[in-house]
Amino acid sequence: MKHALLAAVFALLAQSIHAQSDTAAYRAASEVSDATSKMHALEQFLEGYPGSAFKNGAYRLLFSLYLDQGNVASATSAASHYVELFGSDDSRIGPYNQFAYELATRNTGLDSALVFATRAEAMARAGGSSMLGAVEDTRAFVLYRLGEFVQAEQLQREAIRGHESDPEYVGHLALYEHGTGKRREALATLSRALYLGADVEMRSRFTEWISEEELESARAEALKDSLIMATVHAYVDTLSGQRAIEAKCSAAGLLAALSIELPTAQRWAEAAVATLTDQSSPDNVVSFKENLALVLVARGEDQHGLSLLRSIQQIVSPWENDYWLALGKTYEKIGSPQSAVEAYMQGLLVSSPKDLRQALEGAYAKAHGSTSGLDADLEATKKDGAAFDPGRYAPAGTPKGKVILAELFTGAECGPCVGSDVAFDRLGEYYPRPALAILEYHVHIPGPDPLTTNESWDRYRLYGGEGTPTVVIDGSEKMLGGGPRVVAHNRFNLYRYAIEKHTADKPAVLLSLSIANRHEEISVDAHLELAQGAAVPQGAALHVALVERSVDYTGGNGIARHAFVVRALSGGASGTPVAPTPRTQLIKQTFKLAEVESQIHKLLDDPRGQVSWPKRLKTFGAWRARPERIDRSNMAIVAWVQDMKTNAVLQAAYQDVPLAMSSK
Repeated sequence: MKHALLAAVFALLAQSIHAQSDTAAYRAASEVSDATSKMHALEQFLEGYPGSAFKNGAYRLLFSLYLDQGNVASATSAASHYVELFGSDDSRIGPYNQFAYELATRNTGLDSALVFATRAEAMARAGGSSMLGAVEDTRAFVLYRLGEFVQAEQLQREAIRGHESDPEYVGHLALYEHGTGKRREALATLSRALYLGADVEMRSRFTEWISEEELESARAEALKDSLIMATVHAYVDTLSGQRAIEAKCSAAGLLAALSIELPTAQRWAEAAVATLTDQSSPDNVVSFKENLALVLVARGEDQHGLSLLRSIQQIVSPWENDYWLALGKTYEKIGSPQSAVEAYMQGLLVSSPKDLRQALEGAYAKAHGSTSGLDADLEATKKDGAAFDPGRYAPAGTPKGKVILAELFTGAECGPCVGSDVAFDRLGEYYPRPALAILEYHVHIPGPDPLTTNESWDRYRLYGGEGTPTVVIDGSEKMLGGGPRVVAHNRFNLYRYAIEKHTADKPAVLLSLSIANRHEEISVDAHLELAQGAAVPQGAALHVALVERSVDYTGGNGIARHAFVVRALSGGASGTPVAPTPRTQLIKQTFKLAEVESQIHKLLDDPRGQVSWPKRLKTFGAWRARPERIDRSNMAIVAWVQDMKTNAVLQAAYQDVPLAMSSK
């Protein structure tokens, strides 16, 4: 009966796939929830659409699905098909490296992993690729899994050059040193990795190695303390000022985790928290308070520690395993197993670290009597993270007229951008446009995106582009990193936190817009007036963006509708200079829609000939679609005045473009 039902499901999926466009078919196949059904749906998709531009996504998903089922041969075959879709050796380095590392991490298919890693290394060396260190790190890890410890160590010493502060590279070197019998050297290396931020698994390994080295507990504790404190002082004693405060606070979290010098750790963490202000970055707020909380909990001050942990819960990254583990364990210590369950589940939204999963199972059994229903509840939590009601904005005080500018740099081929894209959609629903102006710039990261413009790329570089997604609030608050759809609620909370810090600001410039839409020409009159007692800084500029409120286009990450897409920037990324005087100014800008669309057409015809095309993208096949026509009924103007020396946004404005006026 079960097999007959599955056969019927597959038949329906096949009929559905063949009846749809490849975009809709791929989306339908990739969103199937049951793993086996999803695998068969993707196989049917590849059979039905052999020329689809979504083949790469299908093969990538199949690789993971096959591995989950233990079908290594099919997984490596899917990986090979995926890599073959890339035309040049340079573009194949990354995929080969990713597949090799994933196989090594799962400790399966190691012969294939070695083949992939070796090919990637040869290509990286031949092309002088900046990825050489990462590829060497991967091949060394594969060699380690194969028991070739000496070769792994030798290669890792090459890989680590230029990556001496990366905890993963340093931690890998410690593994290989230990494998070759250099046990004390490995302990010293691993202590450096721990200081630099190595994960819980590495901390457990460090404790295990200490116990192997010194069987007597007092001697083991003394060895642990001496190694860690020597490492900590080797780093923090070379620093001064704010850098020393931050480094000591980071070290305090490590000392708390290993129960070393807790009074010193508390003093360092408290000194860092004392430096926080209303304008401190979210990263510092989370890091400083989390580390102090970890120390307090380690010293038995559970309620005080819990209060600090809860104060930052809304803005902590789902990947911050230490935080979610500490929050859950603290709830358990005070007798709140259900609250612990909820904390552990937040830490399992995007990854499945063993310690968190085990902690969740224990707390769930306490709260519910067994682990029956755990996975269903975890899936429900993930759905809540992806689909949520943001509510409606209610200002805490009397608004002072400041319009905040929120900028998102994203890509339709960028998987980690999904969570941020959805979060920005919810920001648009939560805040009215008089409070928040939103811009989304598309760039060719990691692959070609037809919504990219040269001005968007220049704007990305203006902020020192470090990858997508990148979010910038009012020009001064930059936040990196996103994730899959399940982190959307978390990213929304983080962005809202950053926005709220500016809502009480008094604008230095009053900015209003008058917009006319005649004969395919949009005229913008920007009226600027200095606020009482304010001055426009030297280097200030007015920026005016033509925005399409929503664009339908499905890229490799599955996002089908993109909001507040920047189609053109008047004056480019640097804008139009604003003079310090007079106090009242009028700056006129014009967008001729035919010219804007002609420029988009040229970009799509010759993407590789544009400044927005990254040098790392050596080849280009064809666009999935060409969204070059701008919807005349769906346009808006966003304008803002920005200090181009500090990037601080002085004021912003948003206004929908009215429908075209009659020519009569």
